[in-house]
Amino acid sequence: MPSLRRRAGTSLLGLASLAAALLVWDRFASGAGRGDVASLDAVGRLLVDRHELLVAAAAVTLGEAALGLLTGTAFAVVAAWAAHVAAGARGPLQHLMLICYAVPLVALGPLLTASVDRGAIPVIAAAISAALPVFSSAEAGFGAVREGLRDLLTVHGAGRWRRLVLLEVPGALPYAIDGIKFAVPGALLGALIGEWFGVERGLGVLLVSGLREGQSDLVTAVSVLVVVTSSAVYALFARWARTVQRRRGITGSVT
Repeated sequence: MPSLRRRAGTSLLGLASLAAALLVWDRFASGAGRGDVASLDAVGRLLVDRHELLVAAAAVTLGEAALGLLTGTAFAVVAAWAAHVAAGARGPLQHLMLICYAVPLVALGPLLTASVDRGAIPVIAAAISAALPVFSSAEAGFGAVREGLRDLLTVHGAGRWRRLVLLEVPGALPYAIDGIKFAVPGALLGALIGEWFGVERGLGVLLVSGLREGQSDLVTAVSVLVVVTSSAVYALFARWARTVQRRRGITGSVT
């Protein structure tokens, strides 16, 4: 019961904060006297009048982000396992992940444009943005598996791959899901930025078009759509992570 009350209080506080932010935004937009700030009415009308365009663009961006998240997660989990089992591999892999994550995607854009198909750039950018959080969490998960359990499986004749399937992957799963939860917003942002480099569809294309043509209502509507979508997907993965942790008897965040 206390946990339920705490969750209800947090939800009410979040709704109140959102309502206050919307009120401040509308007041600021109404009193700005310029065309660079869209009011709630203008954004609402655009969301209704051009919902087909926005939904189609959001579907493209979400598809790119999902594929990038899947690719980045697969690479990060394999790299985390290699860092755990291969002697001397942990440091170089950590540095590689940090370097890829630290380099601005805007700076990587021209390099990717010259080397890969432009349609693949949003997926690559999303994968780069998602890799480090998943790598850090999965590495912690593989490290949390008890050596005694590995030795027990080894004594019973289990090889490296059998230990991986029966022990290490299930043990690292709650950690990896927790990392994916934090990687979701980054993957969506990466796909959005990747769309700036020559693709024809997506929320990033609408965002650039709105900025170029001075359509503040379109820019604001796309920004709101991105925030809402990212928050919803994050909440979905957060719930999944809590479910897995509860079934494994883990309390709190594992990262």
